[in-house]
Amino acid sequence: MHFIGNHGTDEKCVSSILKNGFIPSKGKKQWYGRGVYFFIDGINSSSIDKLAEQWAKDQAYNKETKKTNYSQYAIIEAKIISEKDTTIDLREDDAQKAINHVRDTIKNICNSKNIRMCDDEIWLFMENKFGIKAIITNTYIKFGYERIKRIDSRINNCTIISVLDQNIIDKNSIKLIRKGDI
Repeated sequence: MHFIGNHGTDEKCVSSILKNGFIPSKGKKQWYGRGVYFFIDGINSSSIDKLAEQWAKDQAYNKETKKTNYSQYAIIEAKIISEKDTTIDLREDDAQKAINHVRDTIKNICNSKNIRMCDDEIWLFMENKFGIKAIITNTYIKFGYERIKRIDSRINNCTIISVLDQNIIDKNSIKLIRKGDI
């Protein structure tokens, strides 16, 4: 399975990404694991580069300080090469059913240990037990206009891939495709 993904970020991160690769998202509040997130072709409401640009611009804004954390965004493209048996494609019914089964298992484990369950536990389990390296899904992301107008929706508007194992990102394919002002 081959995907071209676009990743939106702070322009200051570009040289490090080109030299050293991406830094995966951290923390328990990640949607689909502690991975590197890309927009890929799918049900998207815009082109993947426009979605990555909007994401980067939206992420620049700091709600607490009411200012931007950075002044320039960058869109980076990369080729992702993943095997079917190490990729969960949540656009498929069987994958959804499998994840629901895993969720029940994790819920029981967390309950027995008296710890709070979050989706991160599911993705760590999938990564460690089954060697899952990537998760593909259609999802809803609240972009700038929806954030400003406080629009609430759960209707999917984009397709993303969360790359849990950076070894499936073709390092020779990583390139800057655009940068600009926030």
